[in-house]
Amino acid sequence: MNLFGNILVVLGAGSFSLFLLNWQPETVPGSIIGQLSNRTVYLWAYTCGFVALMALIGALDSVLRLSGKSKNPKQKQAGWLKFIILLFPFILWAVEAWNYSIILPAWIFSILIFLGVMIPAIWLLRMASGQLWGQHKGRDASVISFSSSFTMPFIMMVQLLLLLIGILTLAAFNFDGFFKVPETMNEIEELFRSPLLLLAFTVFVAGIAPLVEELLKTLAVWSLLGLNISDGEGYIAGMLSGTAFALVEGMLYAAQTAMTPGNDWLYFLLGRFGGTLIHIFNGGLIGWALTKTWRDHKVARLLVIYLLAFTIHGLWNLAIVLTQLIPSLRGLEVNLVLSNSIMAFLAMLVGVGFTVFARFVLKNIKTEQAYLSGGKYAG
Repeated sequence: MNLFGNILVVLGAGSFSLFLLNWQPETVPGSIIGQLSNRTVYLWAYTCGFVALMALIGALDSVLRLSGKSKNPKQKQAGWLKFIILLFPFILWAVEAWNYSIILPAWIFSILIFLGVMIPAIWLLRMASGQLWGQHKGRDASVISFSSSFTMPFIMMVQLLLLLIGILTLAAFNFDGFFKVPETMNEIEELFRSPLLLLAFTVFVAGIAPLVEELLKTLAVWSLLGLNISDGEGYIAGMLSGTAFALVEGMLYAAQTAMTPGNDWLYFLLGRFGGTLIHIFNGGLIGWALTKTWRDHKVARLLVIYLLAFTIHGLWNLAIVLTQLIPSLRGLEVNLVLSNSIMAFLAMLVGVGFTVFARFVLKNIKTEQAYLSGGKYAG
């Protein structure tokens, strides 16, 4: 099943990536598609190409295992990845300097944005993995492939369904005026100032969306539980699921940002760093808890971890909604100093929690390995 699924992803995502790399929006004039930014198209292409590459690695690993030729290669720690974050300031500088350049091709600028989203994710993943890095390369690639090609679209479909249910619910309370299309700018502004709409928007973005994402983001870990994976393997699989989600979400937002005039890429990339941190941290938390619960059946621990992950994610989204989105919808000036201070404070707290949790997991794994080694030696 893993081989078959990865082959489908390679064919689908790979073909779409090649198509986008050779297609220009200008070839479809007079349509919405024709108005797409070239940067948007290239960002989609790079994202599909990355997913196809992960699926290809996972498929090759499955072929080797099915043929009986798979062996445990010497584990490579790739310690140099711990220093990859040093490239991030250069990416920020390059993006800010060449944002409005007419000389730099769109495909090169899109590579910079792609790296600006990916580098923090790889660095966080490598730093939190410790000695667990690279133990199951094929499996890790398959987790990223599955999370990117199935989990992410599934989450989006569930959220869309819940959004439609919410709209119908609001319509039930205000049926006469809810479906009335605003005809003037004053009516549009009045609609965005509606307390009911703002409340519904806040509940969805800061409540429903984080709940759905945290419940479903680590579906790939569920598929591994039957293999009796260790706590460390569940922790890694959870972080990989969070990494895949963060990358795809980040590239979707990047593609959207590329279509808006006057986009602030520096602010976008710094903000995505915080979002990526939350997704990877929560993924690791839930992956670790799922594995332990599968073994000892302590459901209370799992529920607490889910609640913690939802709270972290919800608070992050709530801060964005209250300090940025709602003021923008109401036509007010956004207090960037206040907003950035709150987001930086939350990111710092999450970063400290992530560091403490990663050290806790890695320390326990070392202790367990030392105990097992000592037991085997004594026997």
